[in-house]
Amino acid sequence: MKRNLMYAALLAAAMMVSCNGKNTAQNEASTDSTSVADTTASESVDLAAVAGTYEGTLPAADCPGIKTVLTINADSTYQLQQDYIDRKDGHDEASGVLEVLDGNVLMLVRPSSDDHTFYKVKDNSSVIMTDSLGNEPEGEMAKLYVLTKK
Repeated sequence: MKRNLMYAALLAAAMMVSCNGKNTAQNEASTDSTSVADTTASESVDLAAVAGTYEGTLPAADCPGIKTVLTINADSTYQLQQDYIDRKDGHDEASGVLEVLDGNVLMLVRPSSDDHTFYKVKDNSSVIMTDSLGNEPEGEMAKLYVLTKK
């Protein structure tokens, strides 16, 4: 029951994502530092193997979607480009450092605002957007949060 409530909250937060490029549900969820995944995991993602460019279209509440291109570098940096479909000023770019949490959750840190976005490494060819604990969306919606390596 508790797990279902957590996923319902994640889905509700994702539905509140605005296409104005200013906030993401993950940014809002990550403001509580106690909710961030444990960084003491003994086994961690090999960034050299994960490094590359991932693409996909993420869901949005008030536009058809967000075309997303995420480049992960082996030196723990990233570049993120997002285009909000059917929005005139719907382009957003960010770059910064990433941290590996709980072995396979990547926390992207935006230096200008200290906002955080989270992706879980599924394998060396895909990542999925998660909440700050690394919980993935479930059900039919889950596939909409996956970025695939190009």
